[in-house]
Parts: sequence; structure tokens; C-alpha cells
Amino acid sequence: MYVACEKGADEGKGFVEYVDYLVEKGYVTPQMRPWVKRIRDLGSLAAHRLEASPPERAYDTFTFTAQMLRLIYEMEELERKYARGGEKPESKD
Repeated sequence: MYVACEKGADEGKGFVEYVDYLVEKGYVTPQMRPWVKRIRDLGSLAAHRLEASPPERAYDTFTFTAQMLRLIYEMEELERKYARGGEKPESKD
């Protein structure tokens, strides 16, 4: 919810609407869409059941979510930094 609202979504919506917003606005790449759909579906179920997720699925969901946050925040900030004339990474040539 926080990420979607920070990126322009209206407050007061449901989890699925926020995930869909991020997809529609291009914050989710085509390669990420199957995972995002899975997380959206599982998140919707989890909101209505107290059943614990299997540890491996919880870990995979965490890993994917962390990567998505890196793409949305870290990469966006790096682009801004270099657009402002910040130091560019050294070439390995």
C-alpha cells in the first residue's frame, strides 16, 4: 500500500488494487508479472485466513518483494544521481 500511494495511488483501496496500480504504472516489469500475480493472489487469501504460509513460500515472497523494492527505489535513485552529474561507476574494461 505504501509504495503504491507514494507513487500516486489513492489511499483507502485494497491490496489487490494497489498491486494492480503498480503493474499499470510500469513499476512491475513483464518478467515480474507472474510473481506479482502470485503474491497478489496469496496476499488476498492471507488477508482472509490465519493459516501460516510454508516457510519456503514465505522466503521466496520476501526475496521477490525485496528485489522489487530495490528496483523501485534504489534504481530510481541511482538514475537521479547520475542524471544530476554524480560520479559514474568505474568501467571494468
